[in-house]
Amino acid sequence: MNPRDFLAILFGGMLLYVIVRAFQLPTRWAMRVLVNGAVGLAALGGWDLLFRHHGWSIGLNPVTGVTMGVLGPAGFLLLIAVKLLIL
Repeated sequence: MNPRDFLAILFGGMLLYVIVRAFQLPTRWAMRVLVNGAVGLAALGGWDLLFRHHGWSIGLNPVTGVTMGVLGPAGFLLLIAVKLLIL
């Protein structure tokens, strides 16, 4: 193996390592938001199934799902408050 090829492979490997480390934290954060948003949508779907007939339906969309998923119970109370203010 040519020393120049060895240095190119070594540099490429180091560059790949730096790129992966740089994007690791934002990717982890984005995945956590997506998973929490899906759980929030599932919880709002359950709420909608139980209380739709009483007029307490909350729209199921990505914004409400992420609000509920990221903020938890506080996000749910926020969605209820917004619904009451809009009515």
